[in-house]
Amino acid sequence: MAGTSRQKACLACADSKRRCDKQLPECQRCLDKGVACVYPQSRRRPFTHDRHNYFRVDHGPALEQYDPTVYNPDFEGLSTMIAASNDNQFSDIIATLAPIFPSPESNLVEQAIIAANDDILGIQTPWFLQDETWQLQHSEERAACVSYIELEPLIRAVERMLEDWIKDGYNSFIHRRLYRLGMPTYLQDAFTTLATYIGRAPAVKDLIIQIAMDRLSAFVNQRLSTIDQGAKGLQTHLARVQTLFIYEFIVLFDGSVRARACGERQLPILRQWVTLMQEAVRSYRGENGLLDQGSSNASENEFDREYNASTELWHQWILTESIRRTQVIVNTICNIYETMVLGSAECTGGIMFTARRGLWEADSAFQWLELSSSKLPLIVPSLRPNSLMSQYNADEVDDFVKLFWTFLVGNDRVQCWIDRNRMNIT
Repeated sequence: MAGTSRQKACLACADSKRRCDKQLPECQRCLDKGVACVYPQSRRRPFTHDRHNYFRVDHGPALEQYDPTVYNPDFEGLSTMIAASNDNQFSDIIATLAPIFPSPESNLVEQAIIAANDDILGIQTPWFLQDETWQLQHSEERAACVSYIELEPLIRAVERMLEDWIKDGYNSFIHRRLYRLGMPTYLQDAFTTLATYIGRAPAVKDLIIQIAMDRLSAFVNQRLSTIDQGAKGLQTHLARVQTLFIYEFIVLFDGSVRARACGERQLPILRQWVTLMQEAVRSYRGENGLLDQGSSNASENEFDREYNASTELWHQWILTESIRRTQVIVNTICNIYETMVLGSAECTGGIMFTARRGLWEADSAFQWLELSSSKLPLIVPSLRPNSLMSQYNADEVDDFVKLFWTFLVGNDRVQCWIDRNRMNIT
């Protein structure tokens, strides 16, 4: 007879060595102190993949000849972790993520395009807020096989994104207009911590890591205020996830054993916050926008009405697309880390994201609306690139999407796709 699983004390009580009443969803001590109450996850069983549901990874000469010093990484602990994980089945990180989504010709995508082409004043549910686009689904068919999957380049790519945010104020998952009305104080603290870490001198590295660890712990344990409904609430969810992710990225990949242990304790909280953000955005239908324009009045002319409506729609997309991209990045990095350390990762599934090139870089609401109303691909399954690559040209697809797909199907396949498109043009 199987034994009954016993509930363990929450992380906050365990860290402080205090008695935990183990109540769900939160213990009384955490409620009284206003801190995040997270219970340790049960030990994961390794994923077993049948012959119809796996990625085959060949750790051949390419891996044996790999020299981690070529990259001259800033996050010094990464090379050591990758070297220690060469014997792990790296396919877990991809195979457990690969979902089944509707094909590009399905009714979902067709309906999304129809909605995008409708009168902007008459849209009830925009294409980027449809329920189907937020569904987390998992693969039931055999995934594409690749000869070798490198994990380090994806982490390096995310590192460059964070450096771009420090240098330019935006990157591929933090839109330049996302915090145009102001950045939360806790995200400002993460920004300054990251900027200091990137520009650090060797003599003060340990001090900066200690500051990052202290700010990480303080942020997670701070008293939570009630999160608003609507767009402002979603932005709060997003800012909290991005803040925690920035601290986690620093401490997990720095190379300090103590910093890594600190980061590992907070990984369940990061995943929990991503789940809360996902649950909040699924019920969002564009209400309580960030612009606070109020109701239209009779004195508005046609241009004013269209400008206000298209701008509100654009900012809704900026917020939700930032959520999509942040979720993809956070889940992938968490899965990479857990795969390198544990040999397997939690199956998190995948959502859809916007693939149309130019939408993320659009300078105005009308430019964005024109691009989103033009042609496929618009919003696509994030983890099913093969059929999409066979139907659409590479120059039609957003650079972030191409970068992410590189680590699903391999650099050679994506480069072939790009070169084929270039040859067809010439």
